[in-house]
Amino acid sequence: MRTAGLALAGFLSAAPAWAEFTTGDALVIGNARYGETVTAFGPDAVRAVARALRLRGQEVEQLANGGADAMRQALDGFVAAIDEGETPLIVVLSGLFALDDGGPVLRPAGREASEAAGLSLAAVLEVLAQSPRRAFLVLGEAGEGAGLEALKIPEGVTVIRGPAAKVAEFAAREMAQPALPLEKSADWYDLALSGHVSEDLTILTHTEVRPPSEAEQAAARDRIARLDEAAWQRAVERGAFQAYLDSYPEGIHAEAALQRRDGEPAVSPAQAETALALDAGARRAIQRNLARLGHRTRGIDGIFGPGTRGAITAWQRQIGAAPTGYLDAAQVARLAKEAGQAPARSAPRPRRARNVVSAQEAATWNMARGQQGLRAYLGQYPDGAFAARARVKLSNMQRGVRQ
Repeated sequence: MRTAGLALAGFLSAAPAWAEFTTGDALVIGNARYGETVTAFGPDAVRAVARALRLRGQEVEQLANGGADAMRQALDGFVAAIDEGETPLIVVLSGLFALDDGGPVLRPAGREASEAAGLSLAAVLEVLAQSPRRAFLVLGEAGEGAGLEALKIPEGVTVIRGPAAKVAEFAAREMAQPALPLEKSADWYDLALSGHVSEDLTILTHTEVRPPSEAEQAAARDRIARLDEAAWQRAVERGAFQAYLDSYPEGIHAEAALQRRDGEPAVSPAQAETALALDAGARRAIQRNLARLGHRTRGIDGIFGPGTRGAITAWQRQIGAAPTGYLDAAQVARLAKEAGQAPARSAPRPRRARNVVSAQEAATWNMARGQQGLRAYLGQYPDGAFAARARVKLSNMQRGVRQ
């Protein structure tokens, strides 16, 4: 999965200040590859929908052809991004659906994906229920939509259903148009509406177009790289190289995955770097060299985490090398030479780390219902990511304010 850069230089020069621009949050997952079958709403459609929503102020978590773990991580990222007062909440899911003991699920992509295992729609709806009358679940059905009739829609949540191809077009076009009545736009595509529906209901209300900031684009690229790397590590551990290719057909390790899948001997970039046996001092020197050349490593600690891997990847792109995020002996030497010739520069200001929410905390928050549930969450996570929201909701309940 890769997020294409946006050519916005001309637009940015004429753009207004965005301090007053209220954003919402969205999750877009399109699973189009199931074994030898490739359905509608693939990676291109995911990118198109995510881009359209970002330009209207939505913070978007996106995934194409994801496995079960990747889909749960994407949902966790979507939940973690939600801030108090941000609306609307939009979740777009497309692929094959199935029914298991917990209700309908979106099946993971891949050759060996079981019909039952997948992303729980009940869990998604629990999140959306936190924003009644401004929450939308859009379902693109690649097959017969097995199990979707059993969907239990919480009060205030709008569900939009239809064939995957039509949903892909609707989501990238009409859905991103501000102030467009939902009933009218859905009717154009023969999509079915259920749950909360009214004549004047619209999904987006902003007329401005908000370009993504450099920090947002950098954060998106960093997260994509981290998810790609995590998927590759699972593929190596399990020998599931086709599963990696299904989720990341243009991933950092796609070439190595193809070779390993087809039984060809291959040394991955990670293995090549491991063979260098870099000690902590050598790793710190590499981090200092990257920083001297203007690449942010998020610390000179000898630990090659996401920040350092991202810096290596950026430097490799700069020199025209394959952006693997791992170094070979020749690149270590070249990096040292370039850093030695570079003029001294001040260290970049550290970026403010975004609050990271564990899957367990996210699940506890999603299950927090009523005063008892909110108190249980606050008791377990008094300083958690959702603590402020929980206290406000609890206060409102105690004063009899309608949520």
